[in-house]
Parts: sequence; structure tokens; C-alpha cells
Amino acid sequence: MLAVGGDDSNHSAQNPKYEINLAAFSTIPDDSIVRPFPNTRNYDASRKWIGSEQRDFRFAILTKENYAHSSNNLVVVIPKIIQLYLEQTDLFPETLKIYLDGRIDGGDRNHIRGLFIGKRGIERVVVDNFIKKRHGGHGETIKRPNCPAVVYHADVLASMLLGLRAQELFSHEKLVLTD
Repeated sequence: MLAVGGDDSNHSAQNPKYEINLAAFSTIPDDSIVRPFPNTRNYDASRKWIGSEQRDFRFAILTKENYAHSSNNLVVVIPKIIQLYLEQTDLFPETLKIYLDGRIDGGDRNHIRGLFIGKRGIERVVVDNFIKKRHGGHGETIKRPNCPAVVYHADVLASMLLGLRAQELFSHEKLVLTD
């Protein structure tokens, strides 16, 4: 089993020239279980989380005009990152669980499933999405992530990467080129 959490760095006010799409990977089944996380980014916890040999991440930097700030970026880019990761690590998981931050429609879910089912030994593909901000019963906005660990930590890792200087970011060992 390989669980993947996808997040985009739409903290675009900090870096309007590019956007980061990050995929966090884990072969630990508990990392695919939905649970509540705090509404704050715990950088130390994410550094510790990613330190396990059973966890990893890759990211892409989107600079093209047609990608920048699109709500469909994760649906397009995360599958490319996953394919590259599977090739780099020579993994052949029977089950692939892909969890994205934000909205995705049924057609996109089926498209993503179709990219992986029957390839590299993958027999089962789960595609789901999680939205950190919800509207409460009284019109208030509730920001409490209720998601798998791979999604929470993907968000924190993407935020950490945005804090790097451009030279560090563009030469990072976990950067992948998606086209």
C-alpha cells in the first residue's frame, strides 16, 4: 500500500511567480486514516514525520501561465509526480491511495484512477479529497483539517519549501520536473 497526500502552495501572496505542488508518500497504513489535525502547521512534527524511511515527498514548481493559480493543478500534476516517484523508487504497490487537498469532481477521480489501475502491479486505486475549510451551521468558517496524515504533512512541507530561497528551492533534491 502506498498512500499519497497532495497539496498545492496557494500561499501565492508570498511567491506570485510560482506555485508548489507537493506529494507526500507513505507506506505506513496509519498515514492513510482520516483524523483531526490542529488548525496550525506543526513544522517540528512534520520534520519528524518525514524522517521515517517509510515516508518521502516530491514536489513540482509550476511557473507556466496556464498552470499558475489554477484550481485544477493538483489533478494534473500530482499523478505525474506519483508516476515519477514510482519509477524512481521502483515501487510496485497493490493499493494506491491518493488524497488531495481541495475539491475534485467525479470525472477527475475516474481519470486519476485510470492512470494507475493495472500498471506497476496496482490493483486498487482510491482517490479522495479533503477540504480544510468548511462552513458551519451558523455561517461561520471552520478551519480544522480532518484528513489523513499524508495530506496534513503535505501542506506543512509545501509551506516549509516556500520559505526557502529560490536557489535552494530550484536545486532541491526532491524537486521533479513534470513538463
